[in-house]
Amino acid sequence: MQLKRYQERVIREVKLFLEALAAQQVSGNRHASLDAWEDAKRLFSLKGEYRLRKNGLGKDLPTFCIKVPTGGGKTLLATQILGLVYQTILKNRNGSGLVLWVVPSDQIYKDTLKTFRDRRHFYRESLEFALSRRIEVWEKHEIFRLTPGQLHSNLNILMLKLASTNRETREQLKFFRDSGGNIVQHFPPENDPEKHKALKSQFLNLDMLGDDDGQDESLVKTSLGNLVRLCEPAVILDEGHKATSELARSTIEGFNASIVVELSATPPKEANVLVRVTGKELLDEQMIKLPINIANSNQPSWKNCLTQAREKREHLAKLAERHYRATEKLIRPIVLVQVERTGKDQRDTGFVHSEDVKQYLMQRESVHESAIAIKTSEKDDIEGMDLLAEGCPVEWIITKAALQEGWDCPFAYILVSLNNTGSQQSMTQLVGRVLRQPNVERTPFDELNESYVFCLRRKAADISREVKKALEQEGYEGDAASVVDSTAEDGKAGQKRVATIREEFQRYYREFEGKIYLPRFCVKQGDKYDVLDYFRHLLSQVDVTRFDYAGIEWDMAAALKAAKDSIYRLTLDQDDFVPVAERESVTLESDEQVKAWLVASLRFDYFSQKRLREIISRATGRLFQLTPELSGRLGLVKFEVREKIVGLIERGTDRQTQEAFETLFKNKRLSFYLECVEGRFEIPPKIEIRGTKKLIHDDNEAIQRSLFDYVADDLNEYEKSVALYLDRHPEVLWWYRNLVGAQCFSIQGYKRNKIYPDFVVQQGHSKKPVASVVVVESKGKHLKGNEDTNYKRTVGSYFQKVGQKVPWQKLAADFQDETFRFQVLDEGEYTDRDWRADLKKLLESAV
Repeated sequence: MQLKRYQERVIREVKLFLEALAAQQVSGNRHASLDAWEDAKRLFSLKGEYRLRKNGLGKDLPTFCIKVPTGGGKTLLATQILGLVYQTILKNRNGSGLVLWVVPSDQIYKDTLKTFRDRRHFYRESLEFALSRRIEVWEKHEIFRLTPGQLHSNLNILMLKLASTNRETREQLKFFRDSGGNIVQHFPPENDPEKHKALKSQFLNLDMLGDDDGQDESLVKTSLGNLVRLCEPAVILDEGHKATSELARSTIEGFNASIVVELSATPPKEANVLVRVTGKELLDEQMIKLPINIANSNQPSWKNCLTQAREKREHLAKLAERHYRATEKLIRPIVLVQVERTGKDQRDTGFVHSEDVKQYLMQRESVHESAIAIKTSEKDDIEGMDLLAEGCPVEWIITKAALQEGWDCPFAYILVSLNNTGSQQSMTQLVGRVLRQPNVERTPFDELNESYVFCLRRKAADISREVKKALEQEGYEGDAASVVDSTAEDGKAGQKRVATIREEFQRYYREFEGKIYLPRFCVKQGDKYDVLDYFRHLLSQVDVTRFDYAGIEWDMAAALKAAKDSIYRLTLDQDDFVPVAERESVTLESDEQVKAWLVASLRFDYFSQKRLREIISRATGRLFQLTPELSGRLGLVKFEVREKIVGLIERGTDRQTQEAFETLFKNKRLSFYLECVEGRFEIPPKIEIRGTKKLIHDDNEAIQRSLFDYVADDLNEYEKSVALYLDRHPEVLWWYRNLVGAQCFSIQGYKRNKIYPDFVVQQGHSKKPVASVVVVESKGKHLKGNEDTNYKRTVGSYFQKVGQKVPWQKLAADFQDETFRFQVLDEGEYTDRDWRADLKKLLESAV
């Protein structure tokens, strides 16, 4: 799975810290984590002072927190960070050992366990990629089967709930009790008390059998708790803010942890927050559904509120059906209903009960019983159910508080709060459940990119305060909390600002009923034209047999050499394991099985299995030629091989789609043609603007040349500078700020993802249009010269070649042909010349 930009930033900054930490530890620094923190401040934007922690052995315990709002993919980040830990400070463990994965609740425990044990889930794949080791996932009741061989050859993840590690009740728990099974093999023989004493002297916090009855007993307990202490595990602490008590902290540190990585949406003040992810970053990456739209019903009955929610769900379902027909991506909008009572003996108490709601939905709203689920502490209709599955019937989930923590379903769109008491806690615990964006991808339908709250007889100020508080509790303080649509006390929805094309510009397009069209690449088919389609016109021309297999020069010999298992011995007078031997790793998979795995694990759904098998066959055949000793041992390097093959496919595909693109151009089949209805883009006459600050000049003068009468001030500084420059340039008639999305202007190049230029500029003289339109893509200094920028320049050159004097729409009586130009505008890095010079030259050049 492709990481989002903010996730890549998190991984990058954590890696810098861990590398600094590893260097400090190698030097023997007893306060390595503190000094590494100071080193990291010089490498990236890190604020705050580091708070030292020590583990149960009195050693420095590196402890840091990643602040990620709800829906930001904390588990995925944790898998990547765990890989970094094993590549840096725990490099000598060769990817094996024990990891404690501590979660705060049953729901998070179940979900995490399920995904880690599913070898096809991207969390599991992420772990395997990051660690290149066999992964074993254990629960407490299973870990007693763990053998020393498994411990030293696999990465063993022990799933724990925070409560199960609580030492206050430890003797009531098997975790700290003396036990049998394979766990005994990790300890000295019972008939050798001297070795037990030596082990105790090495790990002073081990529990002894004599601790139970006061006798002078020197045998170490063969308990899971003691085994964990011997392993000095890395600890992943999910929802770290739940483990703030001194008891919880001392318990985790008492496991002799080698590092503690916390992930939290709302870390406490004392947390060592290494990296912070903002809600704005999640919103920009299409991870969440915002804004939240709130409907406050002033009707006396909660049933009316349900009716409104049902109508909204049906409307969203129709949009979701259209989206599915167009993309085959399923969305089934789900309504969460928060009631006041759920108990069997609480139905006739005057409070809204779960069974009353279910009965009303079935009898009055014609909702089928199979579409309604109740989730309470006593009844769980969704236990074990895959709510994202295509055949799942659930559309309504009724609960009181059972979904407050850890429950995750991107299909949850609507929250209905039927709390009549006016409690400030009525909604705050459930708002986060409707934030995640299905498929982590915005749809062409704005209403499917937002979430909804229906509540009963509440004051508008109270609602706004509660929802903002709820967002803050999910980690969206400040940035995302501002994009909330509230409702007035009369129940009418708050007005959204609508920006329209200025009247003075519309008059130039009367021949086209005021509509403004922009052409896109079209392909000539005989005497007809079709819009350029990446799959039909470009990808269909890719021949996988033409990939550069002969150019493969991958050094798998080095990877094979690194595929070693290390053997360690621990003697009585040593503080740590001493490596005594290495042996070659053994793979149980045949080469054919590995090839089948490679075919199944490649994420190129637009290539058939037959074509993927062809790619794998040719690539591995070349590898066997280069490295004959790889034959029969392909499984030892399968992850490295897969990574290389992905690059081979992407590079080969882009090269051939570029060739197909160029062939269309050379054969004069690539053109602009506005009569190709699907190929032209209509700038929408109206766009919705949410309550954001209006863009103005630095001298507080209003903008004059924007195509629309209102432009929001939500651009970055460079984009804002370009917009304001265009607004005062005499050669500009109007400018239009383009966005990213299915309803925005895009250019299809020879790569799969479309290009969405930042600005479209209609040139003019004396407030009249001239036959020139400029499309501008602005690039900051940090992007100058990178691969994406160079690609856009290449496509832009064809855009200009094809766009020279093309039939367009007449803007005036003497207007004949329109010229289109595409300019990638670098911000510039030298003071004697910047982007303004290039843009000025472009606008003032003769048409």
